[in-house]
Amino acid sequence: MKKIILTTVVLFSITCSRAQLNNINNDEFGESIKFNNVSLGDIMVASGDLTKMRSYFGNSIQERANNTAPFLAKFLWNNHLSFGFEDETDTGNDYDLTYIKVKSNYVVVNVKGLSIKIGDDKSKFKDFLFNTKDSSYNFTDRDTGSVGLSFKIGKHNTVSEIKLICF
Repeated sequence: MKKIILTTVVLFSITCSRAQLNNINNDEFGESIKFNNVSLGDIMVASGDLTKMRSYFGNSIQERANNTAPFLAKFLWNNHLSFGFEDETDTGNDYDLTYIKVKSNYVVVNVKGLSIKIGDDKSKFKDFLFNTKDSSYNFTDRDTGSVGLSFKIGKHNTVSEIKLICF
């Protein structure tokens, strides 16, 4: 139910602000976005498996399970990144990525030929579309709009927040 509501809100927002998004083709989406050289596709395929995530991001990755409704979930994190995975089947066997949040400037995010980290100047985005309403650069998959990568720009014209949300 949560994903249905979020999807509806996101699709409505996308329709209202289509000109403020930088689109990525679905067939390149999983490989063109990377967090410290780990592709979004690999993170999605890992499905919250702690061993795989540690092989990608180091042994400092911690896990906290959420076994209470509405869905089973796993939260993985270290000092630099946090991840959310949800299993809508409630079997514990089918976790889907729901979010990634970058927490430090030790993480480089690659998208559309850019290499961006927290603290980087807004000028690194060159000619990409800027969403003035949200003070951010937003990248989304062109076909469904169900995955969004956002780079929030703070008051000093630098990247203050990086988040990826999957609906």
